[in-house]
Amino acid sequence: MKLSRHPICWVKEVLNGYLNCSIHLNLSRYRYEPQSFRDERQELSISASELTESYLLAELINLESDCELAFHSKLYLNSTVMHLPMIDFGSKGAEPSASGVLKELCNYWGMGFNIFSSGRSYHAYGNKLLDHQQWLQFMGSLLLLNKPSGYKLIDERWVGHRIMGGYSALRWSKNTSHYKKFPTHCGFVSGTDFFVGDKLPPSPPPPSISFS
Repeated sequence: MKLSRHPICWVKEVLNGYLNCSIHLNLSRYRYEPQSFRDERQELSISASELTESYLLAELINLESDCELAFHSKLYLNSTVMHLPMIDFGSKGAEPSASGVLKELCNYWGMGFNIFSSGRSYHAYGNKLLDHQQWLQFMGSLLLLNKPSGYKLIDERWVGHRIMGGYSALRWSKNTSHYKKFPTHCGFVSGTDFFVGDKLPPSPPPPSISFS
């Protein structure tokens, strides 16, 4: 695993735009059960400053043999619930950054996404935070990317599980035989362009957020 291509680098880059805020994050150790309604997780709460490569490596080393580590979209920004938008794509297929409908999603939400190959499919992380109501609308908009009787770009079961859970979650480990690799950066997409490669693009300045 190359830490420079792991999602932790992009998440830290996005959160660095909110340095003047108090940020608390959530991760979890979980057991994967295919085709199940159950979502057994042991949640971990840390401050953004604690999210380091050393922390990640320690968590990976200490995972039980049947567990994986996930990062959650839900965080607390100055005690306000916010979400880092995430996507779980439906199948391995073609690298999704060139997808026209994904660019439409970027334009609609005014954000870009870094894409990570997870072995069996692809994951994506946005470059700005959403409040909880916006996140619910974002998750709904993901379902609209799947065309009737056509190619399923989005993992619909993942969307359903995550709306039920109240947050998105994507795997950060490769600890069990179910998964083929660590999530590895492979590209970026925005409403105007995309690229495939190792380098993470800089995140834009965060939007102004009013806390009342």
